[in-house]
Amino acid sequence: MKRLIAILFIFIGKITLAQQAVTISPQYPQRGQTVTVTYDPAAAGAQIPASATTVTLVFSYSTFYDLPWRIDMEKKGEVWTASFVLAKFAAFATFYLQSGEAIQKPGADSHYEVMVYENKTPVQNSNLYRGYSLSAQMRKSPEVAVKQAEQYEKELTLYPANYEAKLRLLVYKMSKADDKDKKWLREQAQKVIADKFYEAPTVMGNINKVTMGYLIIGENSRLDSIRKVIREKYPDSEVGRDLVTDMISKEKDTAKQIALFEKELKKETNQNAASFSAMHRRLFELYAAKKNSSKALLHAPKFSRNDDSPYKPETLKMIAQTLMENNIALDSARAYAQRSLAMADKFPTGIIRHFPETGYILPYANDSTRKAVFDRSSANLLSIIALIDMKAGRLPQAIRNMDKALQLSSDKETLDNATVFFQQTGNTARLAELQVLREKLLQEKIAKLRTNRPVPTLNTFVDMKGEPVPPETWKNKILVIDFWATWCIPCMEEMPYLQKIYDKYRNNPDIAFLVVNSGARNTLKDAQGWSGHKKYSFPVYYNTDPAIGDKFKFNIIPATYIINKEGNIQFANIGFEGAEVETKLKLQIEMLLNN
Repeated sequence: MKRLIAILFIFIGKITLAQQAVTISPQYPQRGQTVTVTYDPAAAGAQIPASATTVTLVFSYSTFYDLPWRIDMEKKGEVWTASFVLAKFAAFATFYLQSGEAIQKPGADSHYEVMVYENKTPVQNSNLYRGYSLSAQMRKSPEVAVKQAEQYEKELTLYPANYEAKLRLLVYKMSKADDKDKKWLREQAQKVIADKFYEAPTVMGNINKVTMGYLIIGENSRLDSIRKVIREKYPDSEVGRDLVTDMISKEKDTAKQIALFEKELKKETNQNAASFSAMHRRLFELYAAKKNSSKALLHAPKFSRNDDSPYKPETLKMIAQTLMENNIALDSARAYAQRSLAMADKFPTGIIRHFPETGYILPYANDSTRKAVFDRSSANLLSIIALIDMKAGRLPQAIRNMDKALQLSSDKETLDNATVFFQQTGNTARLAELQVLREKLLQEKIAKLRTNRPVPTLNTFVDMKGEPVPPETWKNKILVIDFWATWCIPCMEEMPYLQKIYDKYRNNPDIAFLVVNSGARNTLKDAQGWSGHKKYSFPVYYNTDPAIGDKFKFNIIPATYIINKEGNIQFANIGFEGAEVETKLKLQIEMLLNN
């Protein structure tokens, strides 16, 4: 009978396993191995229907830096699969599956995970990163901090010396302790950071961890003291010289800057030359600005010659552009631009990470992305070469290079260079063409960003007298909502452009404006006392709901939303994008007026 029950349990277990909608294999994946994720829409718990035409694996948290954040799954028979290889630095990732609006997750506040192992033991930092991932999975659940602390403890059980896990756990304990214990815990955290500093006080990777440590425990003011210690105790290290460079660069008198840098360069030898790269770069910029071509060209190769990092093509481009903009050494500027152009296929395609243990980690880029970066980089450089040729009096050659640039790419940098080129050559016809092209490209970009989600209830706004403003005020109108705060510098930079948009549409009965102090570290009194009331005529309101950012889904201001007459958000513009914001908002509004 017992044998029968055991067999029955095994059988039921196999049925349960077979019915899982998502499976991940192998069970204990190791670095260098291939992980395969399989989705079965016929299994119990499947939330994406079998009729779906696409399924995408979306990483919600990942240290698989060489992989894209979204991987299209491949349909094989009745199931969908995606496979990827774990790199030598992989430790942990979480993901969910998506098809249109349908989402496949194991639970309401959990995502699927891939933990990396070595001989069935989680690799270092994997539990630490699992803790970090919980905020993406559980959002603002009150249980997040507790669950994270459990993961930090697991990490320390396996790797007792884990610096970051120690600090994270101490910070959690501080949040729960009384004043006496909090002080003791803070002293422990400070000792952990100090010990880390003296492990390698002249190694940048280690200093970055020390800096991160003080940020973790909320002692940002300590960063300056750390820099001071390095400058004073280890001035001849590479880190020390970088900090000395930063300090000298703050000197407002550029002549004094040059004198201080030249004095430091007397310490340069063949053995320590690499540590002076930042100083040579700064001197290059200073001498170029002073139109001293011989001195600028003396320093240019000294910070670019031995640069074997992925940033080398950008460094060469910077030299060319700096010389060109200062109208000096144009032949040398062209030569640097040509060298950079020859490396156009090596321009970065995303965020490049660097860790002492692994070196540079290049981001994933598919073939189309690489081609787009190659075309854009080539166009940027050809447009720079065209400007150089124009300045050097080689106009026919300049025109050919600019035409080649515009055939390759219509990105902002290339168009900006082309605008300067046609302005200076007096080609008004081409300038008009460029403006039309800019608007067309922006319109296409905007169309792709159009959404259709319901706007949160607009019942938390008051006017400058503190009187509630009923939502009916904006009923059946296209609504432009801009969230800002008095302390937000980008918000202030955006205001003149917002005023121009308001002036254009203020008399249109189909459009209303709601320029709202978001309440982020501002009070109604702050909003009432804002000096902008004297400069701008658009209507200003104040938000009384501290959760407004979560409801609208923004955590950066300014945040501007365009809402249609039906009450659905059509466009979300997060952050200040410069002068282009005026054209962008105009096109978005016109798109709603015409549809």
